[in-house]
Formats: sequence, structure tokens, C-alpha cells
Amino acid sequence: MGKSLLMQAVYFGLGLLISQGTVFETYAPFGAALVAAAPFRVLIAAAGGAAMGYLLPFGIGDGVRYLAAVLATAAIRWTLNDLKRVRAHPLFAPLVAMGPVVATGIAIGTVEGVTSHTIVMSLTEGLLAAGAAYFFACTVSITDSSRGLSALKQQELASVVLSSCIVVLSFSHIMVGSVSLGRVLAVLAILLCAHYGGVPGGSVSGVAAGLVFSLSGSGVSYLAGSYAFGGLMAGMFSALGRMGTVIAFILSNAIVSLSSGDAAAVIGGLYEVAAATLLFMLLPKQVGSRISSIFAAPPASKKLQSSHVKEDSLRRAVVSKLGFASKALADVSDSVEEVSQKLGKLSVSSPHDICSRVTASTCRRCGMKEFCWDQNREGTRAVFEEAMARLQEKGNITLEDFAPYFSRKCSKINEVVERINEQYGIYTAREVAERRVAQVRGVVSGQFSGMSEMLRDLSREMEQCERFDPIAEERLESFLKKSGVHPVDLSCRLDEGGRMTVEWECSRQDKKIFTGREWQSKFNQVCDRAMDKPCISCTADLCRVMASEKPLLGAKIGKAQHICNNGELCGDHYDVFPDGRGHLVVVISDGMGTGGRAAVDGAMAAGIFSRLYQAGLSLDCALGIVNSALVVKSGDESLATLDVAVIDLFTGETEFLKAGAPVTLIKRKDRVIRIDAPSLPAGILTEIGFARERASLDSGDWVLMVSDGAVANGDEWLEDVLAQWKGEEEQELADYVVKQASLRRTDGHDDDVTAIAVRLQK
Repeated sequence: MGKSLLMQAVYFGLGLLISQGTVFETYAPFGAALVAAAPFRVLIAAAGGAAMGYLLPFGIGDGVRYLAAVLATAAIRWTLNDLKRVRAHPLFAPLVAMGPVVATGIAIGTVEGVTSHTIVMSLTEGLLAAGAAYFFACTVSITDSSRGLSALKQQELASVVLSSCIVVLSFSHIMVGSVSLGRVLAVLAILLCAHYGGVPGGSVSGVAAGLVFSLSGSGVSYLAGSYAFGGLMAGMFSALGRMGTVIAFILSNAIVSLSSGDAAAVIGGLYEVAAATLLFMLLPKQVGSRISSIFAAPPASKKLQSSHVKEDSLRRAVVSKLGFASKALADVSDSVEEVSQKLGKLSVSSPHDICSRVTASTCRRCGMKEFCWDQNREGTRAVFEEAMARLQEKGNITLEDFAPYFSRKCSKINEVVERINEQYGIYTAREVAERRVAQVRGVVSGQFSGMSEMLRDLSREMEQCERFDPIAEERLESFLKKSGVHPVDLSCRLDEGGRMTVEWECSRQDKKIFTGREWQSKFNQVCDRAMDKPCISCTADLCRVMASEKPLLGAKIGKAQHICNNGELCGDHYDVFPDGRGHLVVVISDGMGTGGRAAVDGAMAAGIFSRLYQAGLSLDCALGIVNSALVVKSGDESLATLDVAVIDLFTGETEFLKAGAPVTLIKRKDRVIRIDAPSLPAGILTEIGFARERASLDSGDWVLMVSDGAVANGDEWLEDVLAQWKGEEEQELADYVVKQASLRRTDGHDDDVTAIAVRLQK
């Protein structure tokens, strides 16, 4: 609460102060610029401060005009605040500041008579407001990021210095004779930056201060040159100590100032420099101790070495934490399963237990108990066992299910029958519920195992990451921002083989930007490598983009489908995508049966599996989650096969993973290789795993994957087709296989058929 109030007070004060800064003696656009760039949480405070500053009695003459500009700017900010992508654009603050300033300037001009000079000056003032808003927005972003000044880039540092100069400009109208307090503070800042920051500090501060103060009024345009030249020379001689810095600035400033020919301005400027020099010499050394770290970066070798050590330590720490968390979750899964088994043993029940409970409670109050259970125990027990056998056959019992002699003698036979049927109904309902609970419990236990495996995979991925490339990250971040994308968590990693992988998150609306050929070409130039097409996975509002170097092998793909009975919904679903790590992934899922029900299961299995794998989960972890989703989807049985091929386009190494899927065929020259691994589909058991096989592929090899519908009458014909195939078009092969599969059905039934043909090439 206290921090929030402090922020409100700070921005109110800044608005009050900055609105007093003028250029060309009569124009004051900077208050509106601050309102356009201030954080939304302090918008009212900034607008209130700027409005009050414009209306102060000693303020500028057109205060009402600037008040209107401030209110219009605040209203635009308030209206467009919900449009996140719009307000996040770098040009948002400049345009919001420029519009009202130009509009009010021209509106005032219409009252007094519009001239070309009025229009030009209004546009100029608008451009100054836009530029100031841009610098203010950049400075606000830096302060919100909690980064130290020493971590700033040169562009960001320039924005901070220019923003500071605009604030100091507000003091320029406070005069003591011919001496301006604002210019004294500006010279003091240049001396500090030059002395402690060397040539970079003196140059940046001199150019910024000179630019801002040269616009403050007529007759001071020479300040642009005198401050810039003075800052440069003061930085060059800063090694000689404070005296060297001061003498270099005074002489350089005097040389440029004398060229202006305005003796009065030169004398006033010398007084300002003298006052600033005196303050500079009196300041303690501790005041500027941090300025040197802002402008002077450590030597490149040490910086890179420190960065590498830090990255390696961070990587090892992350790997260790992920590995430990993985083991902990695996232990949780084992504990859940162990406790579940123990509790299951404690709650075992059977129809004979029902019989014992009923007879114990009913016969205990019967006068015939001594005869039935004491004198004739074996005979009575045999009668009840026979009745229990019929109970399990029929689901209930009647009087006729008991021996006639027993029914005639037992005085509570009707109560016994009623209680047994009642308890058996409860038993069967509980048994169904316990089976369902056990199934869900197994799914939950499997999820712990899945999370454990996911963390283990992340740990392995971090382990394979050799180092990061901060230079490429900076280039890529700048490129994306110029493309209108504002990346989050951007990283550029190099593996042990030196192959680059880049990854970032952004708004879902930016997805279409990454698909153009022109963008891909520029992307390659920025990365300084030939990059593969990005793998893009999306959530409701975010988009995760991942891309690796372009692999050595390419792949041409043909895809074809036949829908059962030429219907609208296909029970087969497929997906083909690059995973952003140099692999091509092919997925085929076949839902149980045909029509809408099968279409839901197939699309659900393939869709969830593909999205999870693209999001970074391992193949086994994604399969486990798909299996759990099918198990708990509904009370009815839901089954779906999964046939997956993961082709490493760098090496040709390929992994085939099957969950209830049919044969996959590989053609290498004239030889056909079968990949046939018996396995269960997803959705049957609470635990499931892929059957795996590996193969090495090379340029010119073919891979043919099909769904169950293609091999309903056997798969030998597929081998013959592929072995004899002489065509070059993958789509032709896929279409031919689907057509032949439909024609070969001789049982009078139809089924969904899918075929995907992949041919590798360099």
C-alpha cells in the first residue's frame, strides 16, 4: 500500500514538473508525452500532475490547450487499455501523445487563422511529443524490469539519459540573472558522466543534453554543439582526474560558444559552466562511484567467461532440481499404489460374507437357532451355500431357492430372503463403484508417474544443452520486435554438436507471422544459419515457437484417406509436423469402430498426443496422458490406436512407436522392411506403453504408414505394392494404397482407411 502511494506521488510530481519544460520558448508537449507513457496504474496521478502544471499561474500561456491534450491522451489510454496487443506496441505511446498535441495545436490555429507556419509547428511539436513519449516509455519499461543501470543496452541507456534531460529541462526557466538553473544541472550531469563514464558517458550525456536544451528557446541553439563537443573532450581527458575533465569541458564549450557571436549568451553560459564546475568539484567521490559501471562494461573475455560459468552453474542446478523432483514424484506414485493395494485387502467382500452377516443378525433372535446352527450346522450351511450359488447365477433369490424342508421349518425365511437380496444389491453396486474408483486411482497414480517422466525428460533436455548464445538472442529479440512480435522467455541454445535451437513464447495472434517465406529468409539471416520451419504450439492465448537448424535430410509427404461408406466423419486422424528439434513426426490414430464415436476417439488421441509432444513432453509421457484421457472420458469403453514415427532428419535415425497399430513398411532400394510390433491400444488399461523399433533411413528411402482399415484382409499386398512401386510422387502412392485397400474388401463391410507415404531426400 505504501509503495503504491509513493508511486502515485512520484508520477504526480513528474507530471507537475515535466509540464513546465518548454521548447521554442512557447511549446510544452512533454506533459502529454508523460501521460501517454506512464504505467496505467498511475495514469490518473500523472495526468493530474501534468494538468496542474499546465494551469499554474507562472506556467505557459496556452495552458488550457495543453490541459485538453492531457485529458484527450488519458482518455485514449483508458479506452484502449484492454487491447493488450495494441498498447504493447512500441509506437502506441508516441502516437497517443502526438495525436492530441497536433490536434489541439491546429485547433488553436483555426481560431487565430490557420497558416502554413501553424501547421508545420503543430506537426513539429507533435513529433517532439512522440519522441519524448517513446523515451519515457522505454525508461518506464526499464524501471519496471528491476534491472540495474549497468545491465542496460546502449539504446536503453540513451533513452534514460534523454528522459532525464527532459526532466532537467523543466528547471531551465528558473533564472538567477542570466544563469539558468536547468542548464547548470545539465552541465553538472555531463561532467559527472564524462568523468566517471569516460568517452561513452561524456558523449551520450553531452549529445542528449545539447539536443534538449538547444530547443528550449531562441539564441541557445549553440548548446547542441557546445555540450556535445564538451562532453566528448571531457570524457577523453577524464583519466587526468576531475581537473582534467573540467578544463577539457570548459575550453571545448567556450570554443563552440564563441562561434555563436552572441556575447551575452556566451557570458551567461560561462557563468553556468562555472557554477556547475564548482558543484562538481565539491561533490564527494561516492556520488559518482556507480556511474563508471553504467558506461564501462567489463573486458569481453572476462564477461564471456563469467557468463559461461554462470550459465553452466545454472544449467547444472536446474538439471539437479528437475532430476530430484522426478524421483520424488516417482516415489509418490509408488506410495499411492502401495497404499491402494493395502486398503483393497482390508475391504475385501464376497457373497458368502453377505450370507454370514445376514444369518448372524437374523438367526440371533430366533428360537430355532440351537436346532439349526448348533445341532445341524453342516446341513444348514449346505442349504445357504446352495442358495448363494443361485444368487450369483440369477442376481436375486426367492423362497424356492431354499430346500423345501428348510423353508417349512424356518420361521424367518421371508426376512432372510429379503435381507440377502438387499445386501447383495448393495454389494454389487459397491463392487461396480470400487472398480471405477480403482480405475481412476490407477489413472491418478499413472499421472504421478507421467509427471515424473516429464521432469526427467526436461532434465535430460537441459543436460544436452551445452551453452546459450546471448549475442544471437539479442539479435533475434530485436528482429522479432521489428516484426511486431514481443517475445517472452526467448532462448538460443547450442547442443554438444553446435546445432542451434531457438525458442520463445508470444501472443497467439502472432502465429501467422512465422509462416511466410520472406520472414523465414530474414529469420535465417538473423540466426546466421539455415533454420528449419518453426514448430508452433498454442494454448488459449499464448503461442510457443521452437526452431532448430535446417537438417541435412528433407521429406516429401503424401496423405490420403477414405471415410467409411463415404460419410462425413472419419474415425482415423493423422498429424504430420516438425518438432522444432530436427525431427519429423508422423502420427496416425484409429478410433474404435466408425462414424462419430470413432472420430471423437481418434481425433482426441492424435490431437492430445501431438499437442503435448509439441509442448515438450516425451512420447511416453504424452501417451500416458492420452491413455488416461480415454479411460476417464466416459463410462463407455473408448479405444484408439496410436502409430508414431519420429524421423531424425539430421542423422536418419528413426523410431517407430506403436500402441495397437498395424504394420509400417520401409522401402530401401528394392528391399521392403516390416516394422510390426504387437501392442495394446490406448484406453483399455490404466497403464500402457509403446512397442518400439528403430531403423536407420537415408536419402531415397520410403516409409509407408497405414491405419487398420488398410490391412483388414492382410498386409502382404502392401509389401508387393511398395516393392514394385516405381513412381516418384508420394501423393500418388498414398492415393493408390487407399484406393486398393477399399477395393480389396471382400467381406461386404467398409472401414476408414488412412495412408501416409514419406520419402526422404537430400
